[in-house]
Amino acid sequence: MQTKLPGSQSYHRVLRAVGIGTWVFLGLPILDSSTHRGYALTHWQWLAWLAFFLLFGPAFWYSSDPNARPSSNRLCALLLETIAALGMTFLLQDYFVGFLLIIVSWQVALVLPLRVAIPWIVGASAALLLFLQPHYYMGWRWGATGAFLGFQGFAVVTAALAKSEAESREDQSRINAELVSTRELLRESAKLGERIRISRELHDSVGHHLTALCLHLEAALNSPGDRAKDGIQSAQSAAKDALHEVRSVVSALHGGEEIDLHSALRLLAEKIPRIRLNLSVADELRLTDPERANAVLRCVQEITTNTLKHSDASNLWISLSLERGGIEIEARDDGHVTKKTESGFGLTAMRQRFEELGGVVSFETGMPQGFSLRAWLPIQEGAK
Repeated sequence: MQTKLPGSQSYHRVLRAVGIGTWVFLGLPILDSSTHRGYALTHWQWLAWLAFFLLFGPAFWYSSDPNARPSSNRLCALLLETIAALGMTFLLQDYFVGFLLIIVSWQVALVLPLRVAIPWIVGASAALLLFLQPHYYMGWRWGATGAFLGFQGFAVVTAALAKSEAESREDQSRINAELVSTRELLRESAKLGERIRISRELHDSVGHHLTALCLHLEAALNSPGDRAKDGIQSAQSAAKDALHEVRSVVSALHGGEEIDLHSALRLLAEKIPRIRLNLSVADELRLTDPERANAVLRCVQEITTNTLKHSDASNLWISLSLERGGIEIEARDDGHVTKKTESGFGLTAMRQRFEELGGVVSFETGMPQGFSLRAWLPIQEGAK
């Protein structure tokens, strides 16, 4: 399962640079010979401290990478950082090494839910204070403990706010993508309604009068009076031409009744945040019913929303094809879930909308390989 750190790339680059700088700064005293003389450590203890120190840096570099990383690897790196910081403190009771644990707490609060992150942070902080307990002196007990716990709380709150802001930004991007695609569908539906209205107006008004004109002229043509025959024939021909033109316009207007569902779906795919939406739509797919076009668009929107909210997937595949006189929708993602979850309001509403139009929806939300959905909707009312 791949995970990304929530937040912008620039935000994580700055914090990553600060973390590496703090790690390097805390390691500089080891280069001073007076540090060795000030602490009664054996040669092997110094080597062990150095090993913990060198372990922390690469582990932090890996865990703080904002790009997608396997969750298990990222958590292992965070565990190694925690062990390294505690190991350095156990060997060399230095208050300032605790700053490395603050860096770890910031990452833990970003990666894990707070109900898991807080026990992790509390346990690591308690172990650090326990290692420092025998070496507190001259008021450092309260000063160092208060400062350390204050920085820990600041790191957790900052990470929680950054995570919440990133989730809000993702929701806004998702909603914007849905609004853009819905607007495109409404525009197409409005165009279709206007075409039909104009067609009816032409047929009911101009077409009716021209037909009546042809009938009257034809009756006059059959009446006595040879001198008016040529003019009447010309009028009849012109009237028929006008009627033919009206019918051509009506036919052309009716010929553009299809709703451009492809455009609405393409806009949704371009605007969706975080995940990559791989959308495949059959070229021959055409819809003239706004209600069915809306049902298809809402189905695709709900699939993307479900993946964004409830899955760690990086890719989502949705295909729309023509099967058995209807539209078949197949969707799957590459996310992973640990348990089967119940369908929420969105998926239930999608199923009800399809069933009202004669369609069917089936989905799996607890599959190890991710979310999977199959749906079918008849193109015309009454199809089975």
